[in-house]
Amino acid sequence: MKNFDIKHINANTLLDDYINNFCNHCVPYPNLKETLEILKTNNFKLGIITNSKYSFQYNNIKSLDIEPYMDIILVSEKENIKKPNPLIFEKAAENLKVALCECVFIGDSFKNDYEASRLAGMHSIYRLNNENDTHNVNNSIKNLNEIPDLIKYANNI
Repeated sequence: MKNFDIKHINANTLLDDYINNFCNHCVPYPNLKETLEILKTNNFKLGIITNSKYSFQYNNIKSLDIEPYMDIILVSEKENIKKPNPLIFEKAAENLKVALCECVFIGDSFKNDYEASRLAGMHSIYRLNNENDTHNVNNSIKNLNEIPDLIKYANNI
């Protein structure tokens, strides 16, 4: 870790600033809204399952203006269940009134998203980026705009 030699601000102040202001600077993955629009237009039920503090994640979701696309939003702190626990995936499917095997879960954490949702019984897609390790997975994407075609392909099998 790099030492920035910051002397006039302590770690707690920096953390508080991050928690309270990240939502003002968060940037969506490319093609996020376009992909959500395509999926909603095709009558897919959409949801978010995320680990973190409720107010932090909810403020980010509101800032990205993606809440209107979602049928369900589960944040680990509010649900008292954290990924990779399969109960949070089961709760999402139950609330959406679909079977786990009818769900597709897309995430960028190999353990908490891809592996955990697959083990819970969902179809899993791994969102590759420069921040995660390379894993040997059956379904992966680099760009969110790949999702509609990947789901169409899966539905035709």
